[in-house]
Amino acid sequence: MYKNLLGTVALAALFSSFSMPGAAQDAAAIANASKAMGADNLKSVEFTASGWEYTFGQAVNPASPWGGYEEKTYTRSINFETPSWHIDRVLAPIPPTRRGGGLPPAATQNVVIGPNTPWATQLDHWMTPYGFLRAAVANNATAASVKTGGRTVTVVTFTAPNKARVNGYINDKNMVERVETWIDNPVTGDTPLVAIYSDYKDFGGLKFPTKMIKKQGDAPILDLTVTDVKVNVPVNVTAPPAGAGGGQPPVTTS
Repeated sequence: MYKNLLGTVALAALFSSFSMPGAAQDAAAIANASKAMGADNLKSVEFTASGWEYTFGQAVNPASPWGGYEEKTYTRSINFETPSWHIDRVLAPIPPTRRGGGLPPAATQNVVIGPNTPWATQLDHWMTPYGFLRAAVANNATAASVKTGGRTVTVVTFTAPNKARVNGYINDKNMVERVETWIDNPVTGDTPLVAIYSDYKDFGGLKFPTKMIKKQGDAPILDLTVTDVKVNVPVNVTAPPAGAGGGQPPVTTS
């Protein structure tokens, strides 16, 4: 898995002849994506979806995907200025035949990013298409045009606080279609974390992906189909009290 991610980085270096030279061109790649996606004035977003959430590391056997829980509704409200987010989940009944371990996701979850928030938790924010663009600007990202799979994409890269690379892939329509990095895990070591975004639609001037898949360790941990998006709605998230719990993924305070 780690080698696959290194291969992606090496691919970008291999096609460096396609690179847009200079800091101005790097910034332009990010700015063009932000403009095309309608994110220049984005302060908050709320989206509703349905799908599946999976518990990392809780497979039945080494060849199986992580144990999953079906979600009738998944509503996430994100404040990009704080930054913070709130999630409401309504799970479908858990069938008695379900296989795999792990606790079901919490019904609600509040996260406020602060100076002590672990990077692995922050990634849930910075790997969204709009969070990635903001993080790329803040971390002096570089951009390179890469030919892969018979097409050309722009790969925007910056170095994360854990010293790992974060790569965002921007397609020819200036949509962020993939964000990838890796995080350390005591069992699996350097583990790829990948978010894939597709089927963008216009919601009040914001281009938003209606299909989201996030993978950790080559198997999905989130698979959502988005049905509704609200742009720049009030989002006030209060961090939970220290020691609060409530299922998986864990509730994390700043």
